[in-house]
Amino acid sequence: MKNEVLIYFFYGEDIFRINKEIEKIKSAVLKKEQFDFNFDRLISPSLSEFLNIAGSYPAFSEKRVVQVEDFDDSFLNDENMLEYIKSPSPDTVVIFYYKNSKINENTKFFKESKNKDYFRLSKIRLLYDSELPSYIKSLSEEKGIGLSDEAAYYIMRYTGNNILNIDSELDKLASGIKADKDKKGVKIEIPLSKIKPVISLSKKFNIFDLIDRILDRDLKAAFSIFNIIYGDGEEPIKIISVLYNETRKLHRAKIQEQSGMDFETILSVNSVLPFLKKKFIKNLSSFKIQELKKTVKLLEDADLKLKTTSYPPDLIFEEFIFKLSCL
Repeated sequence: MKNEVLIYFFYGEDIFRINKEIEKIKSAVLKKEQFDFNFDRLISPSLSEFLNIAGSYPAFSEKRVVQVEDFDDSFLNDENMLEYIKSPSPDTVVIFYYKNSKINENTKFFKESKNKDYFRLSKIRLLYDSELPSYIKSLSEEKGIGLSDEAAYYIMRYTGNNILNIDSELDKLASGIKADKDKKGVKIEIPLSKIKPVISLSKKFNIFDLIDRILDRDLKAAFSIFNIIYGDGEEPIKIISVLYNETRKLHRAKIQEQSGMDFETILSVNSVLPFLKKKFIKNLSSFKIQELKKTVKLLEDADLKLKTTSYPPDLIFEEFIFKLSCL
């Protein structure tokens, strides 16, 4: 049993990645032809049902897998469960999937199990936006295609941070684009030009189109795009948040520029991706430092109104665009 994981416990907000990790475990333990006799998915099981299956011998396989979902603390902390986790069956891999973002590690179950070599506790949170492009590239490689950084960023912009949507678009790419290889057999990254025609967008515009128009000072187009994406369900408070981060970055870079810092260092300390370099420099040259300072203040005022008043959110954002046009 040493160094062999027999009990996994997953929890967190990222359902997609949790399910992927569970599938990896199942595939590593069981061959396809062994699943029917050696895999059980238990939904809200009684303790006796779990113990009976977890303690049974596998058929035509070295191990069996038991996946347990929709259980509560009383199930985990029952004395019979505590006895099981003290000495789990070496023939069974148990996967607990707790569909919650938090757990109480001070319960008897975790005090008994979390320091055991055969127990693994995994919290899988939602990815930050900054982590998504890298994850998209990794996911695409699993599907047999390679993406450039620019292509991964493009997909993230047009799918949002919903990994299910991202996965669907990558499946579409994998089936619609041939993954070429170089002379050494290494996959060649698919350029952005080949990706755009394949990905079908569910929305005509998104939050990044709006922010691009605002930073381009095309406020008439920004007003129109806002009404479209607001009608599609986009939240003004999210728009304000993303735009605030972009404007603060430009304001900080403007201060750094005036202090004599060179452009390459400015780009580096502000984590500007290489393919966004031209756009960032263009936006930086389009604004004076006082304009950026005032824009940040307008965004802070709009954010405060959205969070503390009962004014209609769309009117608050439209007021922000109007005030921005007067700067």
